[in-house]
Amino acid sequence: MLLPLSFAAACAAQPLEFPELAADVPVGEGRVQPCLEELPGEIVCGRFRVWEDRAARRGRTLDLAFVRARATSTAGRQPDAVTFLFGGPGSSVLEQAAGVVQGFAGLRERRDLLLVDLRGVGFSAPLDCDVPYPGGVASRFGTLFPADHLAACRAELEQRADLSLYTSNHTMDDLDQLRAWLGIPQLNFWAGSYGVREVQVFARRHPEAIRSAVLDGASPITEVSYVTHARGLQDALDRIEALCASQSGCARDYPDLSARIDRLFARLRESPIELEIGGAAVRFGAGDLGYALRGLLYRRGGEVPWMVSRAEAGEWRPLVDYYLQRQGWVGEPGGATGMHLSVLCAEDIAPVTDAEVAEQTAGTFLGPHLIDTYRRACDAWPHAELPADFWQPVRSPVPALILSGEHDPVTPPSRGAALAALMPNSLHVVVPGAGHGVGGPCIARLTGELIERADVSGLDPSCVEAPSEHTEFRLLE
Repeated sequence: MLLPLSFAAACAAQPLEFPELAADVPVGEGRVQPCLEELPGEIVCGRFRVWEDRAARRGRTLDLAFVRARATSTAGRQPDAVTFLFGGPGSSVLEQAAGVVQGFAGLRERRDLLLVDLRGVGFSAPLDCDVPYPGGVASRFGTLFPADHLAACRAELEQRADLSLYTSNHTMDDLDQLRAWLGIPQLNFWAGSYGVREVQVFARRHPEAIRSAVLDGASPITEVSYVTHARGLQDALDRIEALCASQSGCARDYPDLSARIDRLFARLRESPIELEIGGAAVRFGAGDLGYALRGLLYRRGGEVPWMVSRAEAGEWRPLVDYYLQRQGWVGEPGGATGMHLSVLCAEDIAPVTDAEVAEQTAGTFLGPHLIDTYRRACDAWPHAELPADFWQPVRSPVPALILSGEHDPVTPPSRGAALAALMPNSLHVVVPGAGHGVGGPCIARLTGELIERADVSGLDPSCVEAPSEHTEFRLLE
């Protein structure tokens, strides 16, 4: 999940209670009730009913959960609202509701904050794969999605969902329908990672309803992800190796880091490491090591030399435990694995060709492991067949602050620049030293100024140069 650093630390657990909608409540209607009463101002929790099959307008319905935090100041209150789209796909906004409301208190002075869990996520009919692993913990190695676990999850979810009806088109149409019912004329978006794609879909389908956008970890819709991850991650690892060699302490403690990592992968390709976890024998292979490094490279790249050194010394548990932590979302409550696969299989995996996989993964430490894992899962997962124009560029005049981390391995600055070229009223800011997701006082100020004025002219991003203003890229020495 990608969270803005300005409020991630403030996300204390707060109970949320949503009203239940009676069976006779029609589609397009909802209810609200007070909630989060320990926070200042008027805040309501609500549910809103939509068709699962929006095109057919019949059959199963879904009750979306949302929170609306009304503006705290009556003077100069604006009719537009600020809404939030997190990454994943599958990350719940409402699970972080209290932290979001607190973290964006400045924006809330003059504008409502609208927090929504989209269909299949969090409090909105979640499509979690919270079923036992038939093969136990050992089956979680070698693939993210064990076939028997995926089959059990599909069988459970298909009893209550049409898995082909969960795409960005569906979620953004749901959001616009809710916006209209709430009487909000336009939305200002804060979006991270996958949420940036959703904003582009919203801008294409509902251009009159979007006022401004802050896009963190940005990439144009033309660039399908996952198939390009291996190359971006290799670039990120190369930077770490070069940085380590340039720092006296790191170079002393972890000499020849690149060669040492290569030897670890070669060893695991020849024979996976065998360990015992929870009484079960497991095999940790090269693909598992690649997935663990992928997780570290998102924002904990400085730990790579230490982790590699421990593995070389025969201490594999730090990497193995981290792998299990990273892979855990697949079978845990709140993971929204079903929604994740329904979206990615339709939007990111379906258009990928064998030739692209070979080209994008050649010579990388991850190789085709990740994309092949997803392709196998998608072969067994129902998903929508999207028209070719889904991946066409979205050109939008919406004022946008586009944010890229200098060392982001999955949405690098080149992707942000490509999106900025499609949005003539945008400002692209590359944050030095940052990874996937940026934040800090400077970014918070730029965000506030953009949403207040809906205009990028006059925004001064020079403050991001100060090291204290962003997530620095440092190695552990």
